[in-house]
Amino acid sequence: MNSENLGWNAHCAEHFEPYEQQGLAAARVVRAGGGLYALLDGETEQTATLAGHLRQASSPDALPVVGDWVVTDPAAAGVRIEAVLPRRTALKRAAAGGRKSLAGHPSSAQVLAANVDTAVIVCGLDRDYNPRRIERYLTLVYESGATPVIVLNKGDLCPEVEMRRAEIEAIAFGVPVLVTSALGGDGLGELESFLRTGETLVLLGSSGAGKSTLLNRLAGAARQTTAPVSTAVGKGVHTTSHRELFPLPGGALVIDTPGLRELHLWGEGRDGLESTFPDIVALAERCRFGDCRHENEPGCAVRDALATGNLEAARLESYLKQQTQLAYAANRQDLSFQQADKKKWKVISQEIKRWQRDHGDP
Repeated sequence: MNSENLGWNAHCAEHFEPYEQQGLAAARVVRAGGGLYALLDGETEQTATLAGHLRQASSPDALPVVGDWVVTDPAAAGVRIEAVLPRRTALKRAAAGGRKSLAGHPSSAQVLAANVDTAVIVCGLDRDYNPRRIERYLTLVYESGATPVIVLNKGDLCPEVEMRRAEIEAIAFGVPVLVTSALGGDGLGELESFLRTGETLVLLGSSGAGKSTLLNRLAGAARQTTAPVSTAVGKGVHTTSHRELFPLPGGALVIDTPGLRELHLWGEGRDGLESTFPDIVALAERCRFGDCRHENEPGCAVRDALATGNLEAARLESYLKQQTQLAYAANRQDLSFQQADKKKWKVISQEIKRWQRDHGDP
């Protein structure tokens, strides 16, 4: 396998050029956990650790994740990651669990995967089926810069397949909606059309949606362990415990991910929200007030559409909830930038004082 088959492209080459002139090497992260990283350079797999300066100087969401291209020093003792090349795309959510703000919102970001071309949102047509969750995944993917595809899996278990597909197509606004049965292999031909040499897909969805079974089918081998969904509660088991990138026989690459229990959004703007809810955005442009919150304001076109049945209440609620989470995330990022800038100038001030003291300046 060469580096092009691992997803190396002109973007990577451009940003790697300064490191290449220093005799450094590039590799892609295929697994990460416990402070160790499995890297592929197109020929061999190596286990690497982070260089101390990278670990100390980077924010958590800037550290390597599966899908990243990283820089290593072949001349060093042991394999150490010296730098992370800029990402083309990054699937980012608010970190699950851990520290939260007083308002109950997560206070930091987590990058799920990097340099993804296509994000496959997998939803089971059993008790996993949830259009509102699909909307959240769509915003996550649009914010990342990747292209979304929706897969409604377990079509063999649903007597209303076409109705479900039509329901999701109505909120997907042009995003391909595929129906598969990963266990039986039905409908995989459509999904295989998105497997292009050197391009990276990521499988997203709840535990038990069938992501690992889909991966095994596409790979033609048992790459991931699978388990049946509980018949008692209808919930999947977390058989996938880590993110991992798998090269497929045809030349594409697929990142499998554990099911997400929490999906708080962490965006950097409104593009993702507007791409997921173009119908509500178009209605909002007709509101009397530009800052309309679509609550009780007079002349609210969104509320008018709700009253006439042209807009579903659950969809508006989903939009408003996502809007709140993204606004909070934007505020957190502004605050983090201000804190980082303050810290930087504090260090500079200390260095100036130290230089003046050492050189006898007043």
